[in-house]
Amino acid sequence: MFRKQIFQVVIMMAIALSSKSQTLRQHKNFPYPDKIRYDGACLYLDGKQTFVYSAAFHYFRTPKALWRDRFSKIKAAGFNTVETYVPWNLSELNMPKGLNDYSQVDLKDLTEWLKMAQDEFGFYTVVRPGAFICAEFAGGGYPRWLAKFRPNDIEGFWLRSADDRYLDWHDHWYNAVCKVVQKEQITSKQKGKKGIILIQIENEYNAHKTTNKVHALQRMYNCVRNAGITIPVFTCLTAETRGSKDPVLSQVFDCDNYYVGQKDAVNCAQRMSDLKRQQPNAPGFVTELQGGWFSTVGGKLSEEHYSNDKHFYAIGMMSIAGGATGVFPYVFVGGTHFAGWGARGQTTTYDYNAAIRENGALSPKYYAAQNLGNFIKKYGQELIHSKGGLCSFESAPTEIVGAQRISSGGTRFVFIHNSSANQKYSGNATVKAGKGNNGQAMYNIDQDENKVLIKSKNSADTAMAAIASLSIHYDLEPMETKVLIIPPSVGADKGTWWTYSVPKAKIVSPVSFRFKTVKQYNEDTQGPWRPLYDGKSLPEMEINDLRYVRYRSDFELNKEEVSKYTRMLFNTYSRDIINMEVNGKIAPCLFPSEKWVSEVTRQRDKSFTFLKETEYDNQFDLTGLLKEGHNEVWLVYENIGHEHGYFPMEELCGIRTAGLSDGVTAINKILKWDYSPNLSGIEHKFTDAAFDGKGWKVVPLDTTFLIPRKGNNIQPKGEQNALLTWYQAEFKLPENAGKRTWRLLINASGNGFIYINGHNIGRHWEAGPQREFYIPECWLNLKAGEKNNITLGLRQTVNGAVIRSMEIRNYDNGDS
Repeated sequence: MFRKQIFQVVIMMAIALSSKSQTLRQHKNFPYPDKIRYDGACLYLDGKQTFVYSAAFHYFRTPKALWRDRFSKIKAAGFNTVETYVPWNLSELNMPKGLNDYSQVDLKDLTEWLKMAQDEFGFYTVVRPGAFICAEFAGGGYPRWLAKFRPNDIEGFWLRSADDRYLDWHDHWYNAVCKVVQKEQITSKQKGKKGIILIQIENEYNAHKTTNKVHALQRMYNCVRNAGITIPVFTCLTAETRGSKDPVLSQVFDCDNYYVGQKDAVNCAQRMSDLKRQQPNAPGFVTELQGGWFSTVGGKLSEEHYSNDKHFYAIGMMSIAGGATGVFPYVFVGGTHFAGWGARGQTTTYDYNAAIRENGALSPKYYAAQNLGNFIKKYGQELIHSKGGLCSFESAPTEIVGAQRISSGGTRFVFIHNSSANQKYSGNATVKAGKGNNGQAMYNIDQDENKVLIKSKNSADTAMAAIASLSIHYDLEPMETKVLIIPPSVGADKGTWWTYSVPKAKIVSPVSFRFKTVKQYNEDTQGPWRPLYDGKSLPEMEINDLRYVRYRSDFELNKEEVSKYTRMLFNTYSRDIINMEVNGKIAPCLFPSEKWVSEVTRQRDKSFTFLKETEYDNQFDLTGLLKEGHNEVWLVYENIGHEHGYFPMEELCGIRTAGLSDGVTAINKILKWDYSPNLSGIEHKFTDAAFDGKGWKVVPLDTTFLIPRKGNNIQPKGEQNALLTWYQAEFKLPENAGKRTWRLLINASGNGFIYINGHNIGRHWEAGPQREFYIPECWLNLKAGEKNNITLGLRQTVNGAVIRSMEIRNYDNGDS
């Protein structure tokens, strides 16, 4: 009993000292403290201490008709908050006339998403407008047209820099977003009504190499405040704001993002302790708790990544063990890069192996997240003002790691984790406070899956040194995490274990429709054509989405020129891909390589260099194709979309210069060009739901081939005989189709877009690994007997554009 009293006195003294030290630190300004404020413990909403449990759900990656389904599942998992990025490029698709022109801004979807989340489902919301959002999204969210305003006197990065001319445009974007945020923030709502509680400026700024970040961040903060934003402002992984004493940046608090190795979950506890120590007057928030991983063209699908439900559960629990009172799984809702909006090198699927899968099914991570939500609901208030840190488990194997927390009332929470992926452990151990990682290095995983060293100090809380050791018995499966909860009046043997287990998966019976034939038509030169003015980029012609554009040129040559010119050279703005026909024949591509043309993945060796005006990124062999007299050339240009980082974000797109050459170093005869903003097939409405492909060639398909649902380089091998080929087919779903979710499985060569009833469901890459494509049920005609139309427009590669087999099949992963 005496030991218990000493123990409670120590904890109370620690809390008192912490509270006193808060008053000596930088003063935080909260315009409406009764509505929202924070301290070193947590966020206070309407005066109530709140543990923020927030699910990342990107409104632009899920069709609007399915938002309610996703929101209801998030609610059932125990979340009280949802958050989203806001992509500038989707919201202001076309170039404005200037900084004060907001006529091109459309934030209707964001507004509707916020209102549905807040008013219908009772969520608090968090908005992350970037401007750089990363998110594996085209350009990291930056509009393509913004590159037009890059000053000529800039060396190095302009976007994300501290150059005031860039920040003027950044203010332009923030002013647009803040018109929505100002109306929907919780400080503008009646008491008890939900609203936006936090807004982020920048995004993982530590990862960007630029100078004078303090100035840039000050401009961003002042912009949102001047726009009427009165809720707290935060950053993530931004050293300039973490514990800042700057009069402006001290009003911003920094958060952590945890993407850690399979065996490194305990690092989350240490990093959270470090974060709280570096900024003791702000709560510890994990704004991106790894919820999975993205998939890449030619790489792996998300489901093959090591971050499974046990990993997710472990890093969540260890974040709480380190003192987190804000946990934001990223992403919680998997989505899709409809219409090709993924960054270069990204697949159409952004399933992420998330808790809620791309098709709305519940993965094992969902139940792990639900368990975390129940834990927070039951013990969150006790944990908010608890003290703790890493601990050691003496007499146990080194794979047994963890941390502990002590509530102000004396309840002890012992978080224990088996970091072995294949070995079960059980036995007795002595829990000792203030010890843990033995000085081992900690790493975060960057977007290229490289380890980034995280600097850390000893994470032991000094108040914990006086806490007595205790003996426990543990029993842990590989990668299992548990929490031993010991009330203050009992010993460890009387404590209760908090555990998590996955319910048995629901298997849905297979239903499929196999296509026996498809109709085929090769893209042609029909449609409207317009003159291309010298140096005119696609964004300047209001082409800022991801699409195919046609160019054509005709010219006269004499006999000497025909023998001289053996090459056609193109200088595009951004290393896009071209297929070309000369006088009715396919021109062989000399550069880039066949592999690159097929995959068009991210080129990291070129990420730090601009494409020079004298660099010819598409080169063709004209041998035997030119003729004396009149010549005609036409081509299909694939606007792939730019990278989510570095110099490619600052490039325009389209053809800058093109012409005839006797080599590969210079253009000898520059050609004049016309352009057509769309393919002939788009102009003739091939993708519409009612289109029937009358008169097209009928091509039989292999109905016995077992179509792989994933894999690299398993496409059929054909030959290029056109620039782009269209395919069209129809199908009808069986009765009760609405109770299932559906996918397209396809084995084909060629790259291009897939349309279902007029909706662009994303880009097909022949390289793989994606071989199945989610078809949102809201875009299907689900009644028995109703026709559905599928259309594909595939740019031919060296393998042609051949469909071997195609099938519509339901998902069997527990659709719900």
